[in-house]
Parts: sequence; structure tokens; C-alpha cells
Amino acid sequence: MTADDLVVRSVADDDRALLRSFECSTGTRWEDDVQTQVREHLASRYLSTPPYFDGRMLFALDGDGRLIVVGAHHIEPGLSPDIGYTEVLAVATEARGTLVEMPDTVPVTLGHFMLLTIFKQMRQLGRHQRTFVRVDRRNTRSLNLLDRVGLREERPDPVSEELVQRWGELP
Repeated sequence: MTADDLVVRSVADDDRALLRSFECSTGTRWEDDVQTQVREHLASRYLSTPPYFDGRMLFALDGDGRLIVVGAHHIEPGLSPDIGYTEVLAVATEARGTLVEMPDTVPVTLGHFMLLTIFKQMRQLGRHQRTFVRVDRRNTRSLNLLDRVGLREERPDPVSEELVQRWGELP
């Protein structure tokens, strides 16, 4: 699959039914939490986000119109300058392992592709170069992805001991 084979767009009101059918969990608690979030309330929250959070929810559809990856990011309130925070990144279980051929680089996973898309949008929005994500400490697949995109600085998360923050510069 090439990047041109994917339709990437922002969430719209009429996408709720599509999102309710999204499957990204294989039964781990952190995957269940993300799947519930995507299916139940993430779109509503991003569609009603106050402008000062500058929230964006993106997803990609394959050539058959199937939803295969979801990402969401916003400005983290209380941090200055305006640090971008990637809140959700989820790949459909049926699409895991799919590689996307990118111009001028080696093929990347769908998760990597969506993070690069989010980072590109953050740069276009004029966000600060520093960014971060929160991830469950046991989620080695996501931690490895964050290593690949350069988010390697690890910090404890003040909200939950099960989570860790990964920080880095936008590529």
C-alpha cells in the first residue's frame, strides 16, 4: 500500500457510525480502553473542543473505504509554550502489520504513518517543536513505535503509575 492509497481526513459528525464499528483491541486492557474511547466519545469530544485546545481527530480509510487507523491530538492545557499532545493512536486489528510505502523513505507501519501525519499537522499549525504522548508501560508495541519516531525521553505520568510519558522533538 502507498500513502496515496489512503484517504486521510478529519472526523465529521456523520462518522460516528463508522467509528462505533472500529475494532483495535485484542483483549488487553489498554487496547480495550482505546477502542471504547474511539467508539463512544472521542469524536464528540473533538468535534466540540474549544478552539484554544486546537484539537484534531484524524483517520485513514483504505481503498475499500475501511477505517484502518485513528489518531487524535490537541494542545495540552497548562503547558507553555503550546505543547502538542497525541492522545490517541489506534490501528484496526485487521490492518496491523500493514506497511505504507512513503515517498523518499522506507515503508512504515500504519501507526507510524499516522504519527507522521499528526506531527506534520502539528508543524502546519505552528505548534512548539516539543511533543509528547502517554502510553501504558506494558504496551511494548507502542513504546517501540515511539522509539522509531524519536519520542524517547521517558517521564513518569502524574495521573497514573500505569502510564508513562514519552517526549521528543517533532521530526
